[in-house]
Amino acid sequence: MDYFAHGFWSYIFFHYLKRPYLAVLFGLLPDTLSWGIYLFYNLFNGGLKFNQPDLHVIPDWVFTLYGISHSLFLAGIIILIIYLIMRKVPPYIYAWPIAILMDIPTHSREFLPTPFLWPLSNWYFPGFSWGNYTFMIIDYVLIISLLIYISFKKNKDKIKCKKSIKKDK
Repeated sequence: MDYFAHGFWSYIFFHYLKRPYLAVLFGLLPDTLSWGIYLFYNLFNGGLKFNQPDLHVIPDWVFTLYGISHSLFLAGIIILIIYLIMRKVPPYIYAWPIAILMDIPTHSREFLPTPFLWPLSNWYFPGFSWGNYTFMIIDYVLIISLLIYISFKKNKDKIKCKKSIKKDK
């Protein structure tokens, strides 16, 4: 799934939280920790291009970061550590493994497969490419529809709240 879609879906899943932007940040975390760092690396080294990357020229450290940040195993360990320290897990942190779960079927084995079992296994799910136009259209139609629904629902709830406050006076 593309970077922005991860942010939108994280908001959709966690919009009910007091600070849904934290879920958005955790939903973007896997790609930010690999491709975001590589983007900044390219900015300072003059290698910034906006097209499908040639995987053979990307440094190995990017794929190592990609494996670390897209591992359900490592995400689970970190969530367990957070639980052991805090005795609870803030719900917005679950946007991270959800983003990984969304990547598993939306990345093909041929181009940037999701290393969700890293470092235990290098097996990849035989998904399809999120870069497919049909998928992207369906994905963003769903995203836009759900964001509109959430917006209307939140506005309706605000109106109800204001009416009940006026009745109580």
